[in-house]
Amino acid sequence: MRPGNCVHCPVTAPNQDLPETPVVVAWYHWLWVWFAALVLRVWLGTLRVHANVPKVDDRDGPFVLLLWHDRLFTSSLIANRFLDRPVTALISTSKDGGWLVAFFRLMGIKAVRGSSNKRGAAALMSLTRAVRGGDHAGVTPDGPKGPRREFKAGAVSLAKLTGRPFLIMGMNFRSAWTMRSWDKFALPKPFSRVDVTFEVVASPARETDDAQLAAHLQARLNELSGA
Repeated sequence: MRPGNCVHCPVTAPNQDLPETPVVVAWYHWLWVWFAALVLRVWLGTLRVHANVPKVDDRDGPFVLLLWHDRLFTSSLIANRFLDRPVTALISTSKDGGWLVAFFRLMGIKAVRGSSNKRGAAALMSLTRAVRGGDHAGVTPDGPKGPRREFKAGAVSLAKLTGRPFLIMGMNFRSAWTMRSWDKFALPKPFSRVDVTFEVVASPARETDDAQLAAHLQARLNELSGA
């Protein structure tokens, strides 16, 4: 499984390479998924995580969670440690997306399948139902294929549909390896420090300009996420 293909933002730029029908991992591949999840749990357990709050207060309802695609490595750790509500993420219909769905299931994160032009409307509505049912929605607004750290407005559409606020999850890795992928996917080195900053942004009104809000959220994510 390549870590550069992960949670995706709904309604993004077209990607003709993704299949219409979601690819599902065969039952005999689950042993590899289980082993990868075990390795990741051990790796994540060595990280020294420092956050600006001891716990996110999500008693009043779920958030639309925002993080950059290159910071996905620690997403399950942060969700399980700081959030009380479950998380549902939008994951592509690709083969790599199929692996990720299986992997996330073992890490305690639910998923719906879709992308910008493949099952996009159905996936967006499934994610909307998950939020209305009490789950946080996990979104990487520059996924599934970039450009890197360019905030697409799909997350804004989701917030308008659900009436829920955003929760920016800025993750700054003090020491990390960078992969040669489109997003420069970052792997924090074992025993290194990870600084996490949570910031709530109010739910947008229907008349809010999507592009302007996306630009604002992009700037805040960049400020809080490091290089």
